[in-house]
Amino acid sequence: MAKPSTSLLKRRLDIAEIVRKNGEIKVDDLAEMLAVSGVTIRNDLNYLEQQGYLKRSFGGAIYTAQPVRASVTQDMSLVQEWDRSAELELAKQVARLVADEDSLFLGAGVVPRKALPFLGESRELRLAFNDLGHVATARDYIDGEIVLLGGTLDRSGQRLEGEIAMQSIQRFQPTCSVVMIEHVSEDGTLSVASESAAVILAESLRLSQRCVAVIAQRPDYGEARYPVGKLSALSAVVTPQIVAAEYHSRFIAVGLTNSYTNNECLTWINPALHPAR
Repeated sequence: MAKPSTSLLKRRLDIAEIVRKNGEIKVDDLAEMLAVSGVTIRNDLNYLEQQGYLKRSFGGAIYTAQPVRASVTQDMSLVQEWDRSAELELAKQVARLVADEDSLFLGAGVVPRKALPFLGESRELRLAFNDLGHVATARDYIDGEIVLLGGTLDRSGQRLEGEIAMQSIQRFQPTCSVVMIEHVSEDGTLSVASESAAVILAESLRLSQRCVAVIAQRPDYGEARYPVGKLSALSAVVTPQIVAAEYHSRFIAVGLTNSYTNNECLTWINPALHPAR
């Protein structure tokens, strides 16, 4: 029997995570969240029940704590491989949105870090960031000015934040910011799970002429979030296919248009804010 595709496994594991966090959920709700048919969701739930992720209920599914089977572990490995591939494609698309001579604030996270080798092709780039994980890659690939914002280490020991970081980014005056966003609300509010990170990201978006958001994952429903800015203020958004399906109507509502698509990712542009190349 042929193995399911990694995109199929990705959706099924997303479903398993949604069921785990909600305890119980209906087929219709899952179909709306994932932008697929009820028939597709029922097939996915049947598969996940066989693998021990959940139990079917009338019209939906219920979470059940079951030992993870070997086949599930193999599925997770395939999805992790898919995630790495998608992250690299997101990074390539991010780099395409940065212009020569930009003063770029590169936000924290894996996708911005993976964009650094592709940003090495930009001429006269000034780069600022507050993610310590960016340092080594930036030194290897960026020929222009590199600024590590000052500040206080956050709890993870990875990001520099606080008042000094705020003052640093204000002095840097970015023309473009690339940031990771974790959720877009129905009214278009962008948010992240860290309150201290939200303050820095909000300031970077306020100062920048162009703002590029990477939305790499479907939202974690029920998680506390802190606002960063508005979807309508972004010049561009880069997303995997599954995220684009969830937020499609919100993107369209603020005037974003799909400018580039491949099998994994999409780039959305606000024509009023993103200059033609």
